[in-house]
Amino acid sequence: MTDYYNILGVSKNASDDEIKRAYKKLALKTHPDKNGGDDTEFKKINLAYETLSDPNKKNEYDNPNPFDGISSFNHPFFNFHQNQNQNQNRQLSNHHYVCKISLKDVFFGITKKLRVNRTRNCNSCIKTCNTCNGSGNITQHIQMGPFTQVVNRTCNACVGIGNVKNDGNIHCTKCLSKGTITEERIFEIVLEPGVETGKRIVFEEWGEQASKDNEISGSFIVTIQVEEDQHFKRRGLDLRYTLEISLKESIIGKYISIPYFSEDLDIDTKGFGIINPGKEYIIYNKGLKDKDNKYGNMFLIFKIKYPEKCLTDKEIEILKEILPN
Repeated sequence: MTDYYNILGVSKNASDDEIKRAYKKLALKTHPDKNGGDDTEFKKINLAYETLSDPNKKNEYDNPNPFDGISSFNHPFFNFHQNQNQNQNRQLSNHHYVCKISLKDVFFGITKKLRVNRTRNCNSCIKTCNTCNGSGNITQHIQMGPFTQVVNRTCNACVGIGNVKNDGNIHCTKCLSKGTITEERIFEIVLEPGVETGKRIVFEEWGEQASKDNEISGSFIVTIQVEEDQHFKRRGLDLRYTLEISLKESIIGKYISIPYFSEDLDIDTKGFGIINPGKEYIIYNKGLKDKDNKYGNMFLIFKIKYPEKCLTDKEIEILKEILPN
């Protein structure tokens, strides 16, 4: 930063009058008319006086921004956040699997078995890199005059991995000196009756595997998806069953068989009276059940197929006699 006090030849405690007198003296001496037209020194003196004679500019000059003269990379504020980020553990990716089940599985409940593999570092022959303390990066402070620049680079000792071979265990019997171990596990997922789409089961540390000290292994996450059923539509624990009958059957009734999970439900629709196609008919406690054996209901929706024909006068007269009754 340019020293304006030094340019005017006054001390930092100089009064306004002292600054003004010093400026006038130097201005006369360095004026372009006096030194053959070179105004470089004259401009410096004017800039110094313009700054020190203005109270606001003088205050800003005397009290510079606290970051001036210090590389922002090396300021305590930035170092705090930089170190905080370096020390923060990094969560690695999760592995996801969609487990599809049927509506029948929802009714009875089901147990699924999943075979999962993971490959991790061998703890016997792999150790944390002492050069970078497992971070995989080296931080260097480079002094550049009054500035200090912080530079991060990949650690040459571990090539950014954060781990190195343990020289004391060259012939490792656990991993056969490969440095990694592949593990297999069969996870058993118990799904109780009434399970819904979207349920998640989490197996921690079976996702992307950590290779550095500041990393956290991801999880293996199973999401349940209930597939569409060819007979029923689900609504919570309730079921909706749609079937088609003729106009005649809607009036006189029809024996129907509904393919329920544990049994076929045989029903005579005559018990519902004349069927209204805009109405839902309920069969209580014949929906799905939950883990506490609480049952939902079954709702029947009838679609009536009307005949495509024109009635004769005789048929119309017969209907006129029957329908009022």
